[in-house]
Amino acid sequence: MSGVTLSAPEWEPAWEPEGEASWRARADACWLLARAFMPPPHGWRFRDWFEPLLADLEDLAAPLQLDLAAVQAAARQVAELRRDTEDGGGPGADWLVAYAALFLTPPVLAPLNTGLLLEGSLAGWVAQQAKACYQTAGFEPCEDFHDLPDHVAMQLEFMARLLDRAALDIEARALVESFSHHFPAAWAPLLQQACQRAAPREPAGHVYAALAGLIPQVLRTANEPRAHGSPA
Repeated sequence: MSGVTLSAPEWEPAWEPEGEASWRARADACWLLARAFMPPPHGWRFRDWFEPLLADLEDLAAPLQLDLAAVQAAARQVAELRRDTEDGGGPGADWLVAYAALFLTPPVLAPLNTGLLLEGSLAGWVAQQAKACYQTAGFEPCEDFHDLPDHVAMQLEFMARLLDRAALDIEARALVESFSHHFPAAWAPLLQQACQRAAPREPAGHVYAALAGLIPQVLRTANEPRAHGSPA
């Protein structure tokens, strides 16, 4: 799993329990969601971005018992609302323009820096504590990722890496539980609400709200090491 927002030295597992597949699948889901909340490539239209994302999520739906109905419905709605814009070409057909309108262009409709969601400020306690968690686990923000440590994508990539590590090391599972409880589980509903409020002004909010709604589903059973035969 190559990093986009985080880097870390090589890590060796303390031991290898049974039933690691569920942890790996959750890691893959967090990785997909982390990438989804990063800026899309320039020139991609909505379908270029969404269709491969949906295919990957569908592969994980059965093992993780994910309900993708809201994501699929939101995608149909967004595709219909953007039909004329994308058929007409021009700058507005670029999905990156919609992403920027929702998440980047002031006044920001839906913040991806979760300190704004949880405490109403940038570079405050949330960002500091998120960075401290990364460092505790041996990770550092990548130098070419120019944002704060509380960015949604960075936290989801961190969760992916923790879950991947937890598949092979029971000692990593305490950090999975703690970080997911204090960070993604806390801000995911707020991000979903922010995207929903923004949707009347920027339709991209519909699909990003639905994706934010998947985060609690992934986290819901992220801490079940005994469900697949792992040692107590």
